[in-house]
Amino acid sequence: MIRTVVALSLVCTAVWSARADDMDPQVVIEGRQANLRDLGAAFKAITDELKKSAPSLPVIRQYAGQIDALAQQQRFWFPRGSGPESEIETDAKPEIWARTKEFADAELALVTEAARFRDIARGSDIDAIKTQHRAVGKTCKGCHDAFREEE
Repeated sequence: MIRTVVALSLVCTAVWSARADDMDPQVVIEGRQANLRDLGAAFKAITDELKKSAPSLPVIRQYAGQIDALAQQQRFWFPRGSGPESEIETDAKPEIWARTKEFADAELALVTEAARFRDIARGSDIDAIKTQHRAVGKTCKGCHDAFREEE
């Protein structure tokens, strides 16, 4: 599963590295949304696993690897041309393209926390895994609060 995610991430890197105005913005936005759904699903799968009396470390490791792989690719998901100028309704706030430094910092924070989580999940300390899982969630929430429209 992790190999598949990494392979797909590499393909996405090639696709998303092109500017959105060189592509159909609808395709870019749909790809971004699919990746964000996958990221959220992996996070939720770990949340559900950690609620169990005996969480499965292999399951947690699998999803932690997926979160890490997706986090590393997110910098390609919001290219110029896929924002408000596309006139396609999304939950992405215009601030993403107006405050690029702050958004890049938020993306980097997720990359950092996701990599830590992947590394901690390779161990067997459930309390450390839970702590880092919360750190990843806090990082996601910070970006959502600043750069995502309320649903």
